[in-house]
Amino acid sequence: MATSSTWRVLRSLRHDPPGFANSKGARRTTFQAALEQSEQFVKAAGNADYATRAVHLFYALSQGGRAVIAASPRIAQDWAVTGHGLSADTNATTVADVTVYSAGDGIFQAVAKVLAFDPLVPDEKVSLGTLWPLIPETGSEPLSKQETLSALMFDPGPWPQHGPYWGASLAWIRPHVRTEFGEDKAGLAKFFSQYPALAGVAWDARQEFRFQDLMPAGLGIDLVWELGDGDRPAILQNGSGMVAHYGSRSRDWKFITPPVGSMARPLHPVLAWWCVLLGLSSLARYEPAKWSRMIDINTSPHATAIEHILDDAVERIPEMLQNILLNIDDPG
Repeated sequence: MATSSTWRVLRSLRHDPPGFANSKGARRTTFQAALEQSEQFVKAAGNADYATRAVHLFYALSQGGRAVIAASPRIAQDWAVTGHGLSADTNATTVADVTVYSAGDGIFQAVAKVLAFDPLVPDEKVSLGTLWPLIPETGSEPLSKQETLSALMFDPGPWPQHGPYWGASLAWIRPHVRTEFGEDKAGLAKFFSQYPALAGVAWDARQEFRFQDLMPAGLGIDLVWELGDGDRPAILQNGSGMVAHYGSRSRDWKFITPPVGSMARPLHPVLAWWCVLLGLSSLARYEPAKWSRMIDINTSPHATAIEHILDDAVERIPEMLQNILLNIDDPG
């Protein structure tokens, strides 16, 4: 089982912690204890039904975040954070309408600093319907079939490339993007301009433009940047905060996402997970009757999507933690 092998790697880090946790003192002991709690919460989630699983999973991610913060060289001081840094408004009739918002400084904001990505704008409410598709694994079981702005896998190809253009490809594009835009370059340019990472794409640099079917990874397209003075596109420049490393032991997976609300830069998929699990766990804790209706497979249109994300999180949380901790100097 993948989760077991991933936890074996994480457990091995407890003897020889990465980054700033590799010294005697509170950072080391916090790293070790928080990672142990994260593992126990994930194991509890795997044995729990959907009525309570979201609660276990959120605290697994939260305690894993404490371990990440303790290890990160990007947080030299004030690493002993308190509070989630997020709140939820569960006064909603559907999962998609539940909102979360940044509240103060807590674990959420500190993990964003570790990743060198922006957190949510303070006090600005964002719906789970907006955040859900920013989690890559939701593509096979979307909360809504009308989702468009989702996490996209980015393949930068080899560098350098010859000539005035530089190419890359995207995957995991939702099928209805093709339905809406077809091969309309102007329409697609406007749509993809909502992703800051794709600034500078030269839509007229190619005479042909086609979607490729890459199921189960959705649709794919090839893109071209027109280079100025041989510079790399901004998307590849160090510290751009445009492309998120997201995967397990390797850093081969790269994703781009749009900003949410009035953010200027994209939201990292790990932070999208944080928001969604906070929202779901808040429903389960504070609105148990409402939550029970939302996960009722016989009556709720969102029940299968909720089940999918809660099943996937059991494996994804340790993989996210592993990927961050094994690359703690530059995990974003």
